Amino acid sequence: MELLDIAEKFNVLIYRRKYGNGFRPHFSMRINEVDFHIDSSPGKGFTIITHAHSDHHGLRNLKNLRAIASQETATILSAISDERYRGMIHSIGERLNLKGIRINTYNTGHIDGSTAYFFRDNGILVTGDVKDFSHLPRCDVLITEATYGHPSYVFEDEVERVIEAARLGVELGAYPVGKAQRVARILSENEIGFKASGKIKKICDALGIEHSDGEARIVSPREVSDGYVLSAQRFYRKRIVFSDHIDYRGIVELVDYCNPEYVLFYHGNPTEKLIHEVEEMGVKALTLRDIKIHL
Repeated sequence: MELLDIAEKFNVLIYRRKYGNGFRPHFSMRINEVDFHIDSSPGKGFTIITHAHSDHHGLRNLKNLRAIASQETATILSAISDERYRGMIHSIGERLNLKGIRINTYNTGHIDGSTAYFFRDNGILVTGDVKDFSHLPRCDVLITEATYGHPSYVFEDEVERVIEAARLGVELGAYPVGKAQRVARILSENEIGFKASGKIKKICDALGIEHSDGEARIVSPREVSDGYVLSAQRFYRKRIVFSDHIDYRGIVELVDYCNPEYVLFYHGNPTEKLIHEVEEMGVKALTLRDIKIHL
């Protein structure tokens, strides 16, 4: 079994925590008797929050003193909850030492504060969600996302269309946590005024993103009435392709760039084609379904 091979080669036990008839998200690792729960609910040991999106469970860790997050992630979580984040905070790029476990941190470009964690002595890189992998290190075990793990998802961000629509005063629908701040920065850099309110304004203010009133509006996708949703998801009727993730081609390139012996896709739904393509590169590919150790 590949995970037992990983355990023996790299001194790490990868497991899932049982919860009722299922499991707690997403998975856990035990290194030198120290537990790390990745984008999960609190548990014995440390909980790593790779970024502030709700499906990575940061809000469930606001009061967890042994949660680990970047300064920006902590700022966003506090802004959207009106509650102080109480866990451990680091700068992206800082080197951590947690009970003798040495960890380097890297920016993944996904949203403000998104962080990859490299367990140096074990060769294990946990990326969270990724938009830019150019700063990540080589590793032996890559644990990463596959949000766009279907070969039909190959795209380029249509940034110029976003700018053009904003200059015409069109509504731009962007997820309030992350994507809205990226759009706000693009508009500010191009001296385009815009209106934002609610959670979007609150997060922009907390992160120090300057904005001035203009005809354009940044709203959540469900609030768009006669504008565009900024997304690579095809189910939106009127959209501009604009994603905070790498596409299918990018996932393959990420694996090639990090050059691991094993890759574990822990977030998203990789297709059999993706698994096959990665294994043709000489990399053994696994998913959460392959984790048979349940504690």
